[in-house]
Amino acid sequence: MDMKKRILILKACGSSDEPHECNGICEQAQLYGIESVCKCVKNNEDLESILYSHGLFDYVYLSAHGNAEGFASEDENVNMTWQKLAMLLCQSKCMNEDSILMLSCCRGGLMEVAYDIFLTCQQICYVLGPRQSLTSADMHICFGIFLYNMEMRRVDPVVACEKIKLATDQRFSCYDREEESISLQNYSEMHMGYD
Repeated sequence: MDMKKRILILKACGSSDEPHECNGICEQAQLYGIESVCKCVKNNEDLESILYSHGLFDYVYLSAHGNAEGFASEDENVNMTWQKLAMLLCQSKCMNEDSILMLSCCRGGLMEVAYDIFLTCQQICYVLGPRQSLTSADMHICFGIFLYNMEMRRVDPVVACEKIKLATDQRFSCYDREEESISLQNYSEMHMGYD
């Protein structure tokens, strides 16, 4: 018997539209039989506590303001580098095998972001996010298309991501650790801060 899939939705942005976006993703996931845990993140310590205390997830959905270096909330109480997030995800052991990190953050789909996360945490298999700035409404629709293709059509995560652009003309990227292994090694050698 298959274990029920689970998604952790982290509201760490603080914008007025965020509850609508995240609640919409939560409801959609439940429609597909995915158990949803939706949490508002108050600060960095709260984020750490949430990751350690809710079990294993197949999807982690992070709503926040983002750039190439990291993410933050509007009030800056949540403010973290991508490497620190990846370290917490790894140490908390909250992600199942083949788990997908969904970054609902501006620039969450940049290659550098995915590579920094992959190099810090071996457990994360896929990183997905937009390559440009989008509204909460855009994020809701685009990630909704991804989830639909993953759960209802059973397509590969990279193909599910390609469906977003076909439907919306928005550019999202989904990085697969296995496919990126050679590029990842070169990136690691260029950024010798990693052991």
